[in-house]
Amino acid sequence: MIKVGILGTGFGQTHLEWYGSVEGFQAVSIFGRNPEKLQQIADKYELHTTTKINEVIEDPSIDLIDVCLPTELHAEWVIKALKNGKHVFCETPVTYSSNEAEAIRRASEKYGKNVFINMFILFSAPHKLAADLLEKSEYGKLISIRSYNKTSSRWGDLGLYKNITNFHNHMMDYVIRLAGMPKAVTAAGIDNGTQSIVTSALIYDKMYAVMESSSAMPECCPFEIGFELVCTEGVIRCDAVYGDYTNEAFSVTKNGKPRETRDVTEVDDYVEVVKHIKHCLQNNKKSDRIDIANAIDSVKLKEMIIRSMREATAPDKLA
Repeated sequence: MIKVGILGTGFGQTHLEWYGSVEGFQAVSIFGRNPEKLQQIADKYELHTTTKINEVIEDPSIDLIDVCLPTELHAEWVIKALKNGKHVFCETPVTYSSNEAEAIRRASEKYGKNVFINMFILFSAPHKLAADLLEKSEYGKLISIRSYNKTSSRWGDLGLYKNITNFHNHMMDYVIRLAGMPKAVTAAGIDNGTQSIVTSALIYDKMYAVMESSSAMPECCPFEIGFELVCTEGVIRCDAVYGDYTNEAFSVTKNGKPRETRDVTEVDDYVEVVKHIKHCLQNNKKSDRIDIANAIDSVKLKEMIIRSMREATAPDKLA
């Protein structure tokens, strides 16, 4: 049984649900600052609650510390958890700077413990299916990637900086998984206070990727994501909407054949992440997808996008 201690009662409550749905985990303790909220959690989930964060970090019975604190606190408490002999599962964005992310990586290596980052898009059914098809090489060499995500203001403040760090970043995780780090980046954006549009063009040797994130859609619009992977022998496409209804339209087109629609088995991305962590811990291995080493590239790409953005638009929004 993998025993888990959670830091944070915001998204941390959602994480509690994930652990409850995957056999082999037991959430035993949660830290928070609000005693009333902690009491509600204790009543609902029947686990230990505390306002003393070190009580969770130093508990010898805990194997995995789940960090759901504000991003600016991640590096400090991830490293302290590692020092106390714990594996760590950390929410995204892992850090706001690559220096802090590198410090986490060094601590992970020093103390011999895993740091898993919640790069859930890598476990999304359509994204995973597309990546698997590319790995089989039946569609040839990847030429270009076009990816988008769109939402209304229902997710709160997603102004220019928050868009890049909390929304645009998920596509960064996926593009890096498919194509690695680019040689150069050109980015631009429009900021409307709590809403914004960000477009990034990533340049590689003989290929490119374009990512667009909009938080400026009208309230009537559902949450939308999509991608198009153009290869030398075919094209892989996905357009999906989520919310009041869910629809994932996935298709492949190959030279000499008509377009083919593929069914995508619906999965809970987050639960799949937890299952992956379980597999890694039970087999004493690092993740090949969501290790801190994988996440560092996403943080570095974010910094490249912000540098390009400062040169193009609204530098005051990216201070």
